[in-house]
Amino acid sequence: MAANGGTESQDPASYRLKSRRSFHNIDRETVSKDAFQELDKDENFANLHEEVSEQNMRRVWSSLSGLWLVHGKCPTANEEPFHVRELALLPRSKESGESVLARHNISVLCCKGCKHPDDCSPGQDNFSSSRLPGGFRLHCVADGHGEEGSWVSERVVRALPYFLSSRDCRKMLREGEVESAFLSAFERLQEDIVSASRDAAINIQLSGSTAVCILRQIHSPVVWVACTGDSRVIHVARDGSVSFATEDHKPSNQKERQRVMMSGCEITTSDAANGEVLEKICLLGQRGKLPELGFTRSIGDLMYKKYGVTARPEVFRLEQELGDGSGHFLLASDGIWEFMSNDEVASIVHSSLQSGICKDSIVQELVKVAQSRWKEHEYDYCDDITLLMVPTRQVTAAPPAPDDSCLGGVVYASEECLARVDKLCAIQ
Repeated sequence: MAANGGTESQDPASYRLKSRRSFHNIDRETVSKDAFQELDKDENFANLHEEVSEQNMRRVWSSLSGLWLVHGKCPTANEEPFHVRELALLPRSKESGESVLARHNISVLCCKGCKHPDDCSPGQDNFSSSRLPGGFRLHCVADGHGEEGSWVSERVVRALPYFLSSRDCRKMLREGEVESAFLSAFERLQEDIVSASRDAAINIQLSGSTAVCILRQIHSPVVWVACTGDSRVIHVARDGSVSFATEDHKPSNQKERQRVMMSGCEITTSDAANGEVLEKICLLGQRGKLPELGFTRSIGDLMYKKYGVTARPEVFRLEQELGDGSGHFLLASDGIWEFMSNDEVASIVHSSLQSGICKDSIVQELVKVAQSRWKEHEYDYCDDITLLMVPTRQVTAAPPAPDDSCLGGVVYASEECLARVDKLCAIQ
């Protein structure tokens, strides 16, 4: 269906100057589950295995009222050490991604680390928070690695919500087959990373990303978690205890260790400068010839896909673990977890909340503590750090304010193009 209620051609050009469905009459997310299912017309969304284009990935957030996506804005050139990223928002809006997340009581910090004093390469972490069709919300953190890690992580946090919004995955979600939807979306995500990197002439043989995400539907007491690699999510209950935590996919995990060794990898050990023993995996007999991995699951990393390093996530269903719903989820890249335990993070969160400290400040403090630990253990090296704090009980709030500028309804133009249009309009 067209944004104005009529039928229109599927030719992408026919959408170019069409406005989105108006948000003006929506004050809060009060649409019922049944109404959402009635409004979510399948023709607005692609099939899971259809070819993915940049236009389609942008258009999905303009298909129905109330859908939105916020993610870290990856710089096009250099990125200074410890730079905190601004947020990008879809659909195009008169407000910022920061204000949308604040209204939904979500706090995030996506911060580049420092590999060496002159390091100006793009940080490799990213995240996204999104409102999907059917009343679902998805929150995701991705940690890239390798020369093209920043490209992979950005693709992950944008494409995963897109695939979960596909007709196929939406059907699974409607029928309660959430684990199947996650597994299908991650499988398609790996395929997309391969095809998109080929089209962009990007080599991902030894580049990839980990990912961890949570998914829930409005008013549902259940939260689903999916994780691949060593990014982690914990749930901090009202009393400050950790009621749930994912287990990192590393060689220290015996099931993971056995799988990759049976598939043709060996486990290597080395002594870190701080005295710790590091375990990594490498293709059997190739130590010193190929980069080693510190995890056993990832998206991308084509060189290792035949050798047990799978993109398939572990999926968990949480309900009793959530208690009375007054806790919080903490999703983060391993920049947080390398030198901080689950209990320490939970203790800082709990004591800060008890003291009335706002969540943005709590996230900033956790990142500050993690960075100080990196300095203590690794001297001048600090990993990229992304931390996302999401309340267990969902906050209902207004969707992004619609863009009423000259070409605010344009879907298919790039952000760079629209920014130039805005500049011209301001001059006139």
